[in-house]
Amino acid sequence: MGMVADEICSLLEVHANRDKVVSLVSYTLKLWGATAKSPPLLTASARIAGARATLRLFDDPAALRALFRYGLGKQEGLLWGSLGVANGLLNLSYLQGEKLVWLLDTGVLKLPPELAERVRIAHKLFWSLSAIVGLIRSLRALHLTSLMMKSDNRPKCAGVRFTQASLTSTKLLLDVVHAVSWLPRGWLWGGALTTTQAATAATASAVIGLVVHYHGKKLVR
Repeated sequence: MGMVADEICSLLEVHANRDKVVSLVSYTLKLWGATAKSPPLLTASARIAGARATLRLFDDPAALRALFRYGLGKQEGLLWGSLGVANGLLNLSYLQGEKLVWLLDTGVLKLPPELAERVRIAHKLFWSLSAIVGLIRSLRALHLTSLMMKSDNRPKCAGVRFTQASLTSTKLLLDVVHAVSWLPRGWLWGGALTTTQAATAATASAVIGLVVHYHGKKLVR
């Protein structure tokens, strides 16, 4: 029992890991509320999502650190390096959009309705583009690990890396489905999913996110 408590504490003490748990709780409640047609559950989900969005106001330093550490992506070549830089910039842009939406939701920032709607659309667009670029990069990683599996000099960790890349690509595919569904109708499949369908994709992504976290520990042992 003590080991379980230690593991839970270890998971929740790190902001990025706690965010995974909060995300799972929020989307599970949303899925439950949508299928049961329960307004209280949907309200609970919205409040947890709001708390998560508030905590993301402080994610800029981590995003900037990741961008600076990646640099110009010369180690991956022009195409993939450019995509890597673009991914970092899109993440930062999404976080700035998140701040503007938070200010709008709290009433601190007041804009004309048309401009406010454009801000919200831009926020969702940066989220969608970031997820799409992340998926493309993860598919490349999946391809490289599949080649590693076929190599005559296959390292012992090849199987673990392939599984990790497969899980990550699946999660990011679900993130793309979910993120794009929030765009205005007519933008790809924007507005085409029901609340239940979108919540199902988001919940599955959150579950896989935790699986990726624990499976990834095998790579550092």
